[in-house]
Amino acid sequence: MRINDLFFEFSNEGRFNVFKSLYKERKRHSQLEKELNIRGSEISRHLKRLIENNLVKKTMENKYTITNIGKMFLNVLELFELCLDYEAFFNNHNVDIFPLNLILRLGNIKTIRINNGTMQNIELWSEMIKKSENFILAISDQFQDSILPVVERKITNISIKIKAVVDYNVLKSKGYEKLDDRHAFYQKINISQNIRMLKQIFFSLLVTDKGAILFLSREGKIDYSECLYDDNENFIQWSKELFDWYWDRGANIDSVIKKGNL
Repeated sequence: MRINDLFFEFSNEGRFNVFKSLYKERKRHSQLEKELNIRGSEISRHLKRLIENNLVKKTMENKYTITNIGKMFLNVLELFELCLDYEAFFNNHNVDIFPLNLILRLGNIKTIRINNGTMQNIELWSEMIKKSENFILAISDQFQDSILPVVERKITNISIKIKAVVDYNVLKSKGYEKLDDRHAFYQKINISQNIRMLKQIFFSLLVTDKGAILFLSREGKIDYSECLYDDNENFIQWSKELFDWYWDRGANIDSVIKKGNL
């Protein structure tokens, strides 16, 4: 089967819906009829074409299921669907920051939303930090001054895991002047173990146990006027893996500390 044949098969919405329905579980012909409200003759035609193209197979129990190749194709097609749903957002922002394996999985997250408005997004970021109970993971080229005291209270009042990947300018931010004791704050978060640096940051990410929010760059600068966010566990896990990918590539800041630059 050639790639153009694949897209031709899925140009039929009913056939695509049959295909997606079988991804969830193995089903009989009658189950597909009832679930999708499609005539039996049409279900048969769709299944015949999908089987001929090795996207679906029939089991010994007289049920239908997606083949391994079909599962791989569906992951890609679901990514296309997500991109089309948020076409303007993805076309206007840099998506090169995503590792390939995470790009392919992004289509599986059905509950992602887009939020607009810089002030509203900053408030959303702040609220996620305030509500967090177990962990805060962040990647950013800047921190809002008003959020730092919130983080300071968090680590003073509860046991919470905090890790961040930042650039040097964030560590020298004047916002730290609002802290009661900057160096005590560094000690509380164990800065040498829980903070890493990158030479250049192209996006901002916040992940907590209550949700995740992601800002991408536009025309060379991080765009805080639009974001992807969700409080679903799937997006939280996806965002944690994105954080970990960049954490592994971040530089230890011990050399900066030893030079007395913090």
